[in-house]
Formats: sequence, structure tokens, C-alpha cells
Amino acid sequence: MRNYYRWTALVSAAVLTLSSPVQVLADIADQGGSTIDTAVVVPSAPLDEETKVTTVPGENAGGGSVSEGLAESGSGSITVSPVGFTGQETADGGNGTVSVGSVPAAESSGTGTSGMTQGTGTTEVSGAAQGTGTTEIPGAAQGTGTEKPSGVTQTTGTAETTKDFSRGPGFSYEEPEPEPEPETQVPVVQTDDILPIPNPVQVLPSQPIRGMMAADGSVALADVSNSIVQVTDKYCYDQMVLDISLLKVRYGDKLHIREMGESLDNRKIYDCIIGNVQAPKHILIQGGIHAREYMNPLMMMQQMELILANYDTGSFHNMPLSEMFNYVAVHFVPMTNPDGISISQFGPDAIRSPQLKEEINQCYLSDLARGKAGLDTASYYSHWKANARGVDLNLNFDALWEEIGAGIPSSSGFRGLMPASEPETQAMINLYNNPDYPWSAVIHYHSMGNVIYWDIRGNKVREESLEFAQLMSKVTGGYRILPSSGGGGFKDWIQLSLRPVPSVTLETGSVSCPIPVAYYGGIWSQNFLTWAYAMEWVATR
Repeated sequence: MRNYYRWTALVSAAVLTLSSPVQVLADIADQGGSTIDTAVVVPSAPLDEETKVTTVPGENAGGGSVSEGLAESGSGSITVSPVGFTGQETADGGNGTVSVGSVPAAESSGTGTSGMTQGTGTTEVSGAAQGTGTTEIPGAAQGTGTEKPSGVTQTTGTAETTKDFSRGPGFSYEEPEPEPEPETQVPVVQTDDILPIPNPVQVLPSQPIRGMMAADGSVALADVSNSIVQVTDKYCYDQMVLDISLLKVRYGDKLHIREMGESLDNRKIYDCIIGNVQAPKHILIQGGIHAREYMNPLMMMQQMELILANYDTGSFHNMPLSEMFNYVAVHFVPMTNPDGISISQFGPDAIRSPQLKEEINQCYLSDLARGKAGLDTASYYSHWKANARGVDLNLNFDALWEEIGAGIPSSSGFRGLMPASEPETQAMINLYNNPDYPWSAVIHYHSMGNVIYWDIRGNKVREESLEFAQLMSKVTGGYRILPSSGGGGFKDWIQLSLRPVPSVTLETGSVSCPIPVAYYGGIWSQNFLTWAYAMEWVATR
């Protein structure tokens, strides 16, 4: 009987849908602002004395159909070679050798492994790259005896558990084990599980990560020709975790990896710190809080690799990067909403929890009945913006939250049952409230519109945020500056918090999300140096 009523509602909704066009809701910014020149010299196209401000779709924009991006061009493979490392590497107190071989990504050099083992005996992964020193990798395994992790089979002693990832990256028929309660301090990445190697991903032909060599020598950031992070149509969570691991292996103590929380579906959220963790000033750059905006995590990961590759030799405005990062540490949280991004990329089958899958299905049925969804479920899920419980995480922070309409769980637009109701929101709040990090500025990456949001009613750092927005407008080659409306966002919460700092939202891209990969080159050229200018700005304040 329950199914009968459900199908009746479904058919009724379909009739309503076919009788009137379905529109994907998008928030349109209707206020303007202006840019003010600053004294910082930026190597970009000259701007007019006064930048015109145009109202464009902003933080909640993006709906309707999206044209396909570049065609997938086959699966690639990574070969990790022993460049720069010699001898044997002891993995967290083990007595054997560690080697890394073929993994599904683009060609790279360096050493490392996914799924390293702590204990005695020998750890073997197909391939042959050796290194020296101890490396911390997210998701290593512990045990004794001889282990041969492949990313699919986990072995401890004589017990063996087989995992099947055929239904999407990260999917397993195993139920996730219960995790301990989060600690008050941000913990160092724990080595509890074998890092899952993703299914082979489709990548574009390998291209270097572009840096910059200024003609006057003031900026020297060499291209990264043998990069780990590769441009792909759907840069997924598992690929990101693998890339973080390989970056840690290649660049060692230049990169510090911290677990800052978990998503509803037990995906770990990582804080990747570059530079001196004891630095007197810290900058936070976060992205991927909206599911369909997964172009930004890819861009942020390539920003990280560009920095790490040039850490010892690069300079910015004649200042060595190593000295800059000794004074200002930069935190990257590239994927705040890993469950939602998995849904947008691969649909509900990317979610492991049956309960969450049912909640996602209920979101679709209610959105269909309200005219927020059509019969094309693939299009509906690709435009997913929320987390796995149908909560828009950028409406879930306690910043004018009570003024947001109540709503119900949905692919977008639902604020949650209470402020900070979601674990992903709590993870970001806990990171920002960590007393060990003296924050100086925050950049939030969203899509779309090529605009910058900088204000909220009651903003405690209004002048500083506007100044920061004006700088970012010049760095990006002219992103328009708009005041923010509404509330509930992470930027809003920071500006209203007890520790307010200048905070801006950069909306990348000029087309609806998910942004086709063909637009990535333009987004990179506009944003690849935002971190450097932000560091320079906070260092001189």
C-alpha cells in the first residue's frame, strides 16, 4: 500500500512536470559594489580605474541542463619512480621495504605508497620505488606478519576481507566500523585503514601544472612537468586522497596532513597544511562545500602541488617561498563535502549507508513532487548541491540562520534542522576554533559567476574584508565584487564570530555547475596565485 501511494505521487508529479518547464532554482545577486585600487602590483591584464559591478548569479547559482565537457580519453596509469630517494624506507617502525608501483592516475615521479603498514615483516605493493625516512600517509594499515595490500584486499595475520569497489569509488559491501568520538584537538592523521585505491579514472592527456616566470624575475614558479595531480572530468574523493598521500611521500615535511572530521558516510575530511605549523599567521583556503562545484577541489590540489614543487627554489615578489611559508602557514581543505560530491559525480550508489541512500531517494521524490526535479534522475543527481542528508552545508552555519526559510531535505536549499547539525559543518567550525591556529584571512572557493562576495549584515571586519576582496579582484583579472545577502554560510559565520578575520568567497567559472572540464584552464589562470597574494597581504598587515 505504501508503494501504491508513492507511485501515485510519482505519476502525479510527472504529469505536473511535463505540463510546465522544470526550473532549477538559482540565487541571483541583485546588489552591486565597486572595486578600489590597491598598492599591490599584479601581473594581470590592466583594469579600469573603477571596475564596473554587474549583478550575476552568485553563491547559490547554477541549475538547468549543462552541456557535456571534453570527451573522456581513456584510462591512464601512474608510475612512481625513485627520483630523489635511495635505499630503503622504514614505514612507521616496520623492518621491511616499501615500494610503490602502478596506480591509476597520470605519470609522476617520487616515492610512496597507498596503504602503508606499521609492524614487522615486509610490505609489498606492485611496483618498485624505494625511499628513505618515515612517511605518514592517510589510511595506513597496522598489523604483524607479511601483508600485501592491493587496495582491494585487506590482510591482517591470516584473516582476509575482500572489498568490491565496482559500484563506484569508495564503495564497499562492508558496513563501516563505528568510529570513536571526535577529539577536541585536531588530531594528526591516524593510520587505521588501508587507503582505498580508486577505480581507474579517466584523465585528459598529461599536461604540466603551469607556474609563472615574471620577466623581471620578481616571480619564479617553475612549471610542474611530472605532476601527481592530473586534470580529470570528475576529480573524485578517492583520487584526491591518493594524490594527498603521494604528495606527502614526495614532499615529506613540507606538507602536514590532519584529519579534521568525517562526513555522514564516513569519508575523512582533510586539512592539508603547507609551511610552518607554528607560524605566527595562518590562512585557510577551503572548497567543495557544495557538491556540484567539484572543479574547485581539483584546482586547489594543483595549487598545493605547485607550491610544494617550488617550495625550496621558488620566489614571489623576490621573497623565497621557504621564508614566506615560515612566517605564514596555509591550510587547504579541498573537499569539505565528500559525500555530496560523490553523489553529484556517481549518483546515490556512491553512498555506502542504506539509510542515507533512502534519505537521498526521499529527497528526489519530494523535489519531484514540488517541481524541483524532473524525471531524468541522472541530471537531478549531477546537480546535487547538499550533503548526503539533503542539507546545504553553506546554509548550516549559525550566521543569521534563523532568517533562512525552514524547508525540507532537498538536493539544494535546505538549511538543516538546527545550526551546525551536520558533521561536515562541525568539522569546519572545530578547525577554525582550534586555538593553535592564529588565523589572518580565509578564502572560500565556490562556483559560479566570476564574482567575489565579501560582506554580511553585522560583519565585524567589514573594511578589511572589502580590502581583501579588492585585492582578489585584481589577482583574478577582474572578478566583480558583490555584497552578500542571506546568511548561514561559512564566510558569514567567520565574519560574525568571536575571532573574525577578513573572509571572501571567490565564485569561479562562468557556466552552470558541474562546470565542464573544458573551462578548467581559464579558472586556473585566474586563481593559481591567490594564495601567494593572500600571504603577502597578511604578512604586511
